[in-house]
Amino acid sequence: MAKVKLETFKPIQARITHKYPIKIKSDTLKKLAKDKRAFVCIIFLFIVVLIGIFAPILAPFDPEKQFYESILQAPNKEHLLGTDAIGRDVLSRLIYGVRVTISVSLLAVSITFFIGTFLGLVSAYVGGWVDNVLMRIMDILLALPSIILALAIVAILGPSLTNAMIAVGVASIPGFSRLIRGTALSIKSSEFVEASRSIGSSHSWILRRQFLPNVAGVLLVYTTLFIGVAILDTAALSFIGLGAQPPTPEWGTMLAEGKNYMYDAWWLATFPGIAITMVVFAVNFLGDALRDIFDPKSSR
Repeated sequence: MAKVKLETFKPIQARITHKYPIKIKSDTLKKLAKDKRAFVCIIFLFIVVLIGIFAPILAPFDPEKQFYESILQAPNKEHLLGTDAIGRDVLSRLIYGVRVTISVSLLAVSITFFIGTFLGLVSAYVGGWVDNVLMRIMDILLALPSIILALAIVAILGPSLTNAMIAVGVASIPGFSRLIRGTALSIKSSEFVEASRSIGSSHSWILRRQFLPNVAGVLLVYTTLFIGVAILDTAALSFIGLGAQPPTPEWGTMLAEGKNYMYDAWWLATFPGIAITMVVFAVNFLGDALRDIFDPKSSR
């Protein structure tokens, strides 16, 4: 029998490629535009990012400059959010803290995203002993709360902002990879995947063109939600002295510095706490809105 070239099946291969990414790109933007909650959160987060980018322009003072004549000064016309125990302007440190807190949290989420996605897809697609080994390791790690696992990693690597970022990212991988694996398993038995295998499509093509597009919705939703977790965990590590080290203007560090002055200088811990709360709420609300959009049972 004459050997049939793989090029013969390329038109068929193109037809059985799932078209879900197109729906995500068009429908999601339309639904987000109609969702007032999501729209407000996006605008708020966009403003926060702009504040971080233009911190040198927006901050009234150098975040490390000390005003010895204004130590522990309450909010006033010169220092709108007051000064800390060594005379540094709280507003300036809060603005510069956007850069540190948000960038470190996004980098931590990137670690979770790439490694967690890779492990989840490989585990579901390959199956067998590979799946068993990977998932048993994930189960062992899931037995520990993510913050406890992050603490253990920082204790090994040493206290620093970079190590805190790595710890938060690695600690979230087990839960993320589990979610991706569960979604990928439902895709693995789909007819279009079986059709691709029957015509000799490569494993990388199937993973790239059929698995990834169909887990894109789950990836987007949970990556957004993990940003809020990463912000809280990063701030928590800095709060106990295992993350950002003084004089770095990081929100968790500012909370730690202000906890000893709760009665005498309430503004030191109050404003960083409000900043963390508002950003995490906005990220979580946006994640909930995205989950409603990608939920097939949603009435939106």
